Amino acid sequence: MTNVNGNYKKNLPAKYSRVTAAKSKVRSSYQASKKWAVGMGKKTTGEQRFLGKTLPKALFKTAKFAFKHPITAAALTLVPSAMKKIAKSPGLKFSKFRQFDKRGRKII
Repeated sequence: MTNVNGNYKKNLPAKYSRVTAAKSKVRSSYQASKKWAVGMGKKTTGEQRFLGKTLPKALFKTAKFAFKHPITAAALTLVPSAMKKIAKSPGLKFSKFRQFDKRGRKII
């Protein structure tokens, strides 16, 4: 190998640099993680890929709505308990021996 002046250099061992070594480790680990991520992407189903894109967006939009409309968001948290109370209220009661038409619908 020759240097700039054209003088011949002997093969001397390269200087060890911690920064260079750290950079090479980071570079190689990045390549390995990228390869692993691509491999994992191939193993996922279409549904998982769809949810991975849409679910975070939906959660973000829900949180954004809750911050913009705090009273409405607080009221919506009470809806499930109200629905349970409404469902338990007595509605239409049918006898065991109810008649059905040809399509299987109850005759009122």
